[in-house]
Parts: sequence; C-alpha cells; structure tokens
Amino acid sequence: MRQSFSTLLRSAFLLTLLAGMAPSTSHAGTNLLANPGFEAGGGGYTGWFTFGGGVQLSTPATDNIIRNGVAAAKIYGGFVGCPGTPSFSVCGFGQAFSPSIGKTYQFSGYTFVSSVDPITGADVCNNNRVLAKIVFFDRVTGGTEIQSNEIVLASTFTPKNQWIPFTVSTVAPTGALRVEADILYLQPGCANGSAFLDDLVFEQNPTALDASANLLANPGFSAGLGSWTTFGNVFQDARSLAIHSRPGAAKLFSTFVAGAPSGLFQHIAAAPGNQFEFGAYAQNSCQDGPITGTNDNFITEKLTFRDAVNNDIGSVEAVLADNTSPLGTWQRKAITATAPVGTVAVDTYMLFISPSLFGGSFFVDDLWLRRLDVAGVNPSPTSTLALAAPAPNPFTGSTRVDYTLPQRSAVDLAVYDITGRHIATLFKGVAEAGSHVGIWDGRASDGRLAPAGVYRAVLNTAAGRQSRSLVLSR
Repeated sequence: MRQSFSTLLRSAFLLTLLAGMAPSTSHAGTNLLANPGFEAGGGGYTGWFTFGGGVQLSTPATDNIIRNGVAAAKIYGGFVGCPGTPSFSVCGFGQAFSPSIGKTYQFSGYTFVSSVDPITGADVCNNNRVLAKIVFFDRVTGGTEIQSNEIVLASTFTPKNQWIPFTVSTVAPTGALRVEADILYLQPGCANGSAFLDDLVFEQNPTALDASANLLANPGFSAGLGSWTTFGNVFQDARSLAIHSRPGAAKLFSTFVAGAPSGLFQHIAAAPGNQFEFGAYAQNSCQDGPITGTNDNFITEKLTFRDAVNNDIGSVEAVLADNTSPLGTWQRKAITATAPVGTVAVDTYMLFISPSLFGGSFFVDDLWLRRLDVAGVNPSPTSTLALAAPAPNPFTGSTRVDYTLPQRSAVDLAVYDITGRHIATLFKGVAEAGSHVGIWDGRASDGRLAPAGVYRAVLNTAAGRQSRSLVLSR
C-alpha cells in the first residue's frame, strides 16, 4: 500500500511532539538546525525526528564515512515487504520550525554514496533515491502539505566516494504554520543502497521573491491562466508538488504534433532602446512526467520584438529546462535583450519544444519581465547552473566543457565511463560565480589514454548536478 510523503512525515512529526520536541521559532542568518553534524551526545539524532527502519549513524566504529567531526547520518531503505512483495516505503529524518511568511528558506549540506553499497537502478524516478525536501504545512501539528521544494541527492548516477554539496530553497507561503527540513530515502522495491549526510544547514534568508516592477499580469498563475495567451497543451496546476509559490503554476507538455510547440505568452508595450529582463522558475519533476535520458523535450524562454504591423523584428531565446535539468527542484533563469528600432511591443514566450514527440512535462512559475533601463533596476544575478554541450563532440584529441555557476561554490567536474567508474578529474575546488572552462585531453587520471567509447562529464556543485555525454574516438 503506497502512502503519501505528507502522511508519513505527519506521523513522524506527531511522534516527535509526543516525545517533547515542538517546532522552534526561526531566526535569520543562523543555522536553525540542532545537531547539524550528528555529534550531539557523542554522535546521534538528538534534535531530529526519525521514521522508518533505515536511519542509522556512521562513526569510526561502523562505516567510518564522516565529513567532519565524529559522526554522520546514514540512510537506506526500509525494506517493507521484502523479500516477497515489496511496498513503496519512505524513511528519513528531519526538523520542524515555525516559518515567517514571505521569507526564503534554504536547506544545504553534503551527501556521499559509497562504492561498497551504491544505489542501483537505471531509472532515477522509479528506483531508490534520496531527497532533501523543504515542506510547508498548514498546521503546527499534522496538517496538509501546502507547498514544498525538493532535490534528488543520491541515485544510481551519483558519483561514488566523494562528498557532494547540495542546496534547495523556497519561499514560505501564506497559510504556512510549520516548515520542515527533511531527508528522505524513497524505496520502491527491495534494492540495496545507502547514502550518508553531514554538515547540514537550514537557514532563513530575509529576501523573498523580487516582484518589483514586474510588467507581467498574473505572473504566478494565481488566477489560473488569466492574462496569458496559450496554445497546445498548457494547464494551470495547483498541486503542492507542482508550484514554486502558491497557489498555482503552469504545466506544459507536447502537442504530439510535429512542428507544433505548446506555449504561452503576453503582449507588452515597448519602445526602441528599452532593455528587458525576462525570467522564470522551471521544474523537471520525478512526481509527474520526468524528462530524462533520451527524451529530447525542452522548454525555452523567448523575447520577440514586434513593429506597428506585428512583424517579428528581432528575438532572443534560451533553454530554460531540458533532460539535463536536475530532478525535483526549481531552477531560475533569465534572459536580457534590448528592443530594436521600430519596436512597439514585446512578446514574452514560454515554449515547450518536442522534437521527437516524447511524453513528459515541465512546470513553470513566478515569471517576470522587468525594464533594466529604469533607474535603480539592475539585472538579476546569474542564478542557474549550466553545463554546456562539449565541443568538439565526438573528439579525438581534447574537448572543451564550459559551465556556469550561479554562486561561489565547491565544484567537482569529472569524467566517468558508462559503468560509473571515475576516469579523470577536470577540476575540483572552490570556484566563483560565472563562466568556467574544463578541458579533457582523453586521458585517465593515471596519464594513460582512455579507450574510445562513450563517457559522461559530470558537474557537481552546491546548486545541483548536471552531466553531458562525451564520445571519444581513436
């Protein structure tokens, strides 16, 4: 029998309250978590509520996988109904707090998967995986999940034997009376595999969504799809899994007709020389039509400038999300453009492109269009992790792998073969926000030439994980 995440978490939280731990009040600028490194009392889950049978501790006397201090958290499957007929199980741990409406909450830390007990299964969304999740409820005790954001921390594709940073954030919605920072192990079957967590941080940022000078009407789809012109398969979705901020978001998927994208747009008055920034939040979700692997669907954000007779006189377009986008978390990306001579209006498009007519969907929410040529308005900082397609690819000598960081972060850029075996490290260390370049010369870490074949360039940062295929010829 499958139970919802909110039901399982609610039960765990009630047990915690009975044990005497009530939600604490949050304060900006500090780590809200008690015992974030699992060292309290010599190592343990003091301050955390736990549920399920797969929550243990890693110490020098057990697994000895620790990033700092004397202990780390270990999490693995609950094995409900195993062997035999397994049922979907969730186990994990978390802490609860009283949120401040409109404030941004960020959950970050480090995760580790060992080659001794790796998570297996070729399909991330239908095999074992570990999530970090921020979830808001409408009651201090129990209640209904009203908004959340999550990120997949560990799966079959996670690089082994290294601590990998993560971060996930969202804004406290109206009506939220409790917020939880949770680590969850999802186990659909009886497969093995474990993950380790350490040095976790949950903090409140006083900065909420910047809605200043937004020229778009109904940018968060609170009024359904009102004010938007839509075509193809575009629907308003109010489920907690689908929204970046309450009460709604837009769901886009293929028309299943060649050359006919789905999309939505608004027509906004403009003048030559106006400088615009257009952006959105997008999610590729395991919980509804994930786009991964060979699925070549993607979504773009596009500004099209029009003259007095509605002719297209110039446009700017960029990919917002595709099959390399991290699963289960919202990403933010913006484009900028200057209106050319003859402009009287600009159209702001979100386009779902389906070259091979695959299924799957993307969600978009909290779109914005701002004038940058107005005093006091500055472009948003780069806020999306991007790993560019390697060039050349295929290659014989060397190939270049460009990537962009949204913030200063620990970075690990490495090459793996198709079995997940580490081949070479292109960069490992701390890098500043902005654009960077990695070069692979086709050699393994021991200096030997790697054999011809297919490889993966994998970028791990605090903003998420992305990968690209490489084809080495000899």
